[in-house]
Amino acid sequence: MTKNEKLETVIRTLSDKKGVNIMAFDVEKKSGYTDFMVFVTGTSTQHNTTMADSLFRELKTAGFAKPLIEGETSAKWILVDAGSVVINIMLEELRDYYSLEDIWSGCAKVDISSYLQ
Repeated sequence: MTKNEKLETVIRTLSDKKGVNIMAFDVEKKSGYTDFMVFVTGTSTQHNTTMADSLFRELKTAGFAKPLIEGETSAKWILVDAGSVVINIMLEELRDYYSLEDIWSGCAKVDISSYLQ
């Protein structure tokens, strides 16, 4: 599976679990550790946990090595490192406060519309 197929798996899973305001950036040229950075807002800590758990299962089912997950204890901001795709699952107030998308604003935003249902 290619990195683009992995990104598609991530976006579809987040969309299926009703993730809000999903955004993806192609950071390959600016990052030394990943190809895509994904941001999604969850409506509650339980929603964040559900999205992270679903991502973990989908990535394992697709044959990827075990992704690294940080932040599940508080679940306000869960980071999922799936190698070529890094996913930030955040509550709205944290996403607004940290504005991490601004860091990657110089990178191409990925058109994810074809991945959404």
